[in-house]
Formats: sequence, structure tokens, C-alpha cells
Amino acid sequence: MKIFYKYLKLLTILTLGVFSFHVSANNQEPLTLKIDVVFVELHSGPGIGYPILHVVEKGEEVNVLLKRTNWLKVIDQRNNEGWLNQDQLLGLSNDGKKLNQTKLTLTDFQERDYEAGIMYGDFDGANFYNVQLGYTFSDVFSGEVLAGKALGSISDSDVYEIMLISQLLPELIVIPYIGVGVGIISTKPHSILADSKTRQDSLMSATFGVKYHLARNFILRAEYKYSLVLTDRDDNEEIQVWKLGFSVFF
Repeated sequence: MKIFYKYLKLLTILTLGVFSFHVSANNQEPLTLKIDVVFVELHSGPGIGYPILHVVEKGEEVNVLLKRTNWLKVIDQRNNEGWLNQDQLLGLSNDGKKLNQTKLTLTDFQERDYEAGIMYGDFDGANFYNVQLGYTFSDVFSGEVLAGKALGSISDSDVYEIMLISQLLPELIVIPYIGVGVGIISTKPHSILADSKTRQDSLMSATFGVKYHLARNFILRAEYKYSLVLTDRDDNEEIQVWKLGFSVFF
């Protein structure tokens, strides 16, 4: 028990340290694009139905502020803001080179708000399935709610958790992360003996994993989690979970 609390304290200190580092380290220059066609039109919103506010002519530059689906919010050299369609990328360049979709797709990935996914793995020898929904508070921090089920030869378990996640290097395509959380676990033994009844306990968890941006809005995710089940018996239980899965962000 003491070892787990020390581990939990260490993760909390690391999380706060990572947050302090990235607040200063992630003040990056915006992506600058040069107009390589006669002109591009800037709309008032991310859609063709929005009115055209400004026109940016060939040779001028714009900075990308935001990406939403296929639309980019930009600001020109006269501080005019507007939206242009990603189909116009053929008329844009970055550092003198034609711009492809990769860099802008990565920007979309880094600025995601919600993430939902499914995972499968090993729950101390049992097959484990879970679904999770996450919300990004900042480049570094996000929160998740998780619901999972473990199917074992001796018993089945239902797990519900709330996690605080810290993305260690959010500017990368492969993002390592750590997290801490709390939840409940309900265990139902397969035995039909009279004393084999369903029990419900609290649990505390610490996790480490990586996320890899596959393409578009798809993420591959691998994770290891250590959980301590707080039982009403003399000894608490330790659970280790390894899992792999996919997520989508939006």
C-alpha cells in the first residue's frame, strides 16, 4: 500500500513538472503559408456558405490559427482573419516548398477536443475490453472516463474509472503519457457456492502509455496500468492490465 502511494505521489510531481515545462516550451510560431496562386478568398466562417470577407493575393503570407475539418482559419499580413478551404492547399507553400496535408493534419491532431475509443488486453490473466471517452483541457492535460469488463475463468469483473492524463510530449506524432485515477470494480465469481457472492470495491490506478497518430482522425494506443483494489479484507489486491486499441478524435 505504501509503495503505491509513493508511486502515485511521484506521478503527480512528474505531471506538475511536465505541465510547467510545456506552458513555456510550446509557445511555437504559427505555421506560415505563402500564396502561390493569383488569389485566395477568406470566408467569415468554416464553410462555403459564409460570406467572403477578404482576398489575399499572390506572394502574400498568412499564418494558420486553427484547423476545423477541411477549413483553415488564417490571419494575413494586414491582420485580417478569415477561413479558407483545404482544397486550396495546391496554391499554398511553406518555406518555399509545396505544402502537403501531413503538417496540417498533425495540427488537427494536436488541437483535438474529444477522443473516444475501444481497447482490448490482459487483466491479470483475464480477457479485458473497455471503452473510453476523453476531453482535452490543454496541450498537456486531459480527462477520461472508462468502462470495462474482464472475462476470466474464475470470475468476471466490471470496472468504471475516472482518469487524469498528462501527455508528456504533445507536439509529437507518438505521444507518451502518464495518468492517475480512481474508480470501482464489481467482481462476480463463477462458483455457485453460497459464499461466492458479488463484491464491489474501490480502486486506485496509475498508468503509462503511448498514442500514435495513424492518419486523419485515427489514433493507435497502447497502455500499461497498475491498479490497487481497496478491499475490506486484510490484504488489498494488485491488478496489472496491458491493452491495445484504437481511438478517434474530434
